[in-house]
Amino acid sequence: MSQSNVTTVSAIQTGSQTPLTMAYLMLVACSLMWGSNHVVARGINETVPFEALSFWRWIVAICLLLPFCFKYLRRDLKIMADHKLSMFLIGFTGVFLFSVVIYLAAYNTTAVNTGLLNATTPIWVLLFAALLTADKPRLGQWLGVLVAGAGTATIIAKGDPSVFARMDFVLGDVLAMMSAMVWAAYSMFLKRAPKGVHPLSLVFVSALIGLCFLTPLYVWALVVDGKPFFTSLDPVWPDMLKIFYIGAGPAFLGYMFWNRGVSLVGPAKAGVFMYLIPVCSSGLAIAFLGEALHLYHLAGIVLNVSGIWLVTRKRRVAKPT
Repeated sequence: MSQSNVTTVSAIQTGSQTPLTMAYLMLVACSLMWGSNHVVARGINETVPFEALSFWRWIVAICLLLPFCFKYLRRDLKIMADHKLSMFLIGFTGVFLFSVVIYLAAYNTTAVNTGLLNATTPIWVLLFAALLTADKPRLGQWLGVLVAGAGTATIIAKGDPSVFARMDFVLGDVLAMMSAMVWAAYSMFLKRAPKGVHPLSLVFVSALIGLCFLTPLYVWALVVDGKPFFTSLDPVWPDMLKIFYIGAGPAFLGYMFWNRGVSLVGPAKAGVFMYLIPVCSSGLAIAFLGEALHLYHLAGIVLNVSGIWLVTRKRRVAKPT
């Protein structure tokens, strides 16, 4: 091979690595924001009904999205109109169904059970990918998911395996498992998103579709069930700030980063980054809530990083002679 050809191949390989690196950085940032969501929402669950939280987080998100995506919408709406079913499935599963199921799970089971069962998402992503797509997971990906899952379980159980033997399964546990399956399905549907649509437009329209179902649920909670916007009104502004952050960070930026990451690396590789969420939650709780750093945190992080490396590492390709 000539020197010029070697230079061309090297440039192409370097260029192909750049979007992958960006995708992995976006998926890590996404996990950080969703991990912070668990920490910030800890107090909201006691004062804000889940219908209100689900509704207002997406109202905040679309209000922030509109100024940025408005110039793309006229073009993208025509493209998305030709893919109505795909857009419906993306908005229904990712915005409406997941929001409702994950908050219902949090209201009806322990944090340990919710965290553990929702953390099975990468396994469901791999199963769906193996069954429904041509992107069949490699053995290394399966191994990486299991290793990273062991790291997540270590953190959730605080290094005590007997925690799992004491778990009492209730309705909330079924909902937590369903939330993992819903998110895996959403990740698979993202592969069917119309090509050429700007990521901001995709999140905006997905949010609007989800709000078509969240709004009647919220109105029902207000009118029929008599649930107020806040169950505690003194003071109200701390909860409003928390809802704004959840809408701006986890909902707005988190979904945009996740959608873009999945489009670049596929749902199977992206799914394993979900295991970083409890790691980020633990780190933020240690940093901002004064919780102690334990050995099981470090062990879990090592297993998580090792599993993600196994999933995302590139297979060696024979060099041309």
